[in-house]
Amino acid sequence: MLGSYAAIQAAERGWQTWASYSEHAVELSGCRTIPLDIRDPARVREAISNLRPDAVIHTAAMTRPDICEERKSDTFAVNTLGTRNIISAAESIGAHLVHLSTDLVFDGERNPYKTDAPHCPVNYYGETKALAEDAVFASGLDWAIVRTSIIYGPRMFPFLNSFSDRVIESLRAGKPMTAFTDQRRSPIPAWNLADACLEMAERRLTGIYHAACPSPSSRYEFALKIAEVFGLDAGVIEPISMDNVEAPARRPKTLALDTISTQAALNAHLLAFEEGVLELRKHMA
Repeated sequence: MLGSYAAIQAAERGWQTWASYSEHAVELSGCRTIPLDIRDPARVREAISNLRPDAVIHTAAMTRPDICEERKSDTFAVNTLGTRNIISAAESIGAHLVHLSTDLVFDGERNPYKTDAPHCPVNYYGETKALAEDAVFASGLDWAIVRTSIIYGPRMFPFLNSFSDRVIESLRAGKPMTAFTDQRRSPIPAWNLADACLEMAERRLTGIYHAACPSPSSRYEFALKIAEVFGLDAGVIEPISMDNVEAPARRPKTLALDTISTQAALNAHLLAFEEGVLELRKHMA
């Protein structure tokens, strides 16, 4: 989802842009697309050597924690080994790497997390992303690591889905849905996060950045705000607790990233909670 927004916005800024896909062939305005399985080191090196990009924005990953917990070998192959393959290929041509990571490299016990906080994941998805960060740290590249949170926005393809899509579709259909009152994260619109990543690529910024909503909110608060902004009936939203739901992967109840240093470093403005939902309505229109 982030990759499609970043690619289109890069093309709109005048960048010559290639976007890779794995299982689903895609078309993106202003971009050239190529099939690429990042688990294949030879294909990754061939693609990057042929294209010789100034910057690589690495958004590919297995990201659903429950699936990652059940498919550990696949998750490690994509999230950790795939990242190592991209690092190796980017090093060979001296490209700048913008690597997307996650707040789930942390356990939620010491909020808010600054950029120099040590890794402490509680699920396998977080473990593989922490290992991927370690590989970036150890590389000889100019790199930026971007830790983010829940990414939302209108889907560009039918096989994509975001929390905001699911909420809006349920509300418009009058279909009951549940939302956690005690899971607090820092949701960010895909286009806002893409702007931040592109600025890092354009300016060749280095270091670790926390690009997320500056203040956390619960899934329930997020769903209620969508209902309010879109003028939809919030009565179908049922509040529930994480304690009442069993899932393969553990998740922290509250996970907040400290975005102060990132906001100081970037020209791009990280949208506050209500700002993001108001912009979502414009994008949906």
